[in-house]
Amino acid sequence: MKSILSLTPGLALCAGLLLGAQAVSASTVEYHISLNTAALIGNASAPFSLDFQLNDGSGLGDANNTAIVNDFVFGSGSATGSANLFGGATGNLSGAVTLTDSSAFNEFYQTFNAGSTLSFDVTLTQNSDAGPRPDAFAFAILDNSLNNLPTSGVGDTYLLVNLGPTPSVTTGSSTSPLATITVTPVPEPASVVLIPLGLLAFILQRRNAANLRG
Repeated sequence: MKSILSLTPGLALCAGLLLGAQAVSASTVEYHISLNTAALIGNASAPFSLDFQLNDGSGLGDANNTAIVNDFVFGSGSATGSANLFGGATGNLSGAVTLTDSSAFNEFYQTFNAGSTLSFDVTLTQNSDAGPRPDAFAFAILDNSLNNLPTSGVGDTYLLVNLGPTPSVTTGSSTSPLATITVTPVPEPASVVLIPLGLLAFILQRRNAANLRG
């Protein structure tokens, strides 16, 4: 097999991009989250808040993992109020939320007007933490007293992901008020990137061959 170093500069660049794309995709995982939130509309426990946490398993705040939550769609609802940020949390529901485990406890929450549906995407790094407890990302919905809505999930969460090379995902739904969750893994971007980069490599190879014949 040819070494990448022996390829032409154009092909070496393509190979480098390919390897880079695979490396990036292998270190993150993405989920599309959707909820049926119709029962939250006009509920006496409103206003509700979306709550995201990324907490450090070692308790050291080593900042080795990050969560990005974006592409919020509230259906007939909307984001309201101001973001409440703790530790390594930034952003708001009108754009994107980023959490880094730079403290033992990192949290974001902000109120929203519930519509019939709610959806968003979550991208998580997958670095293992020192010690027996992994870093963990959690999603919950808070009532107007800032208490978690009771769910069938761990710690009254709708989603709990223990981070590492093989993330452990636990989901739960609430019954009063009813809010059910669907979690769909998003395919790794490497499978998408391979096609255009492979085509670019082919074009560069043909161009180099033409130059040699000329």
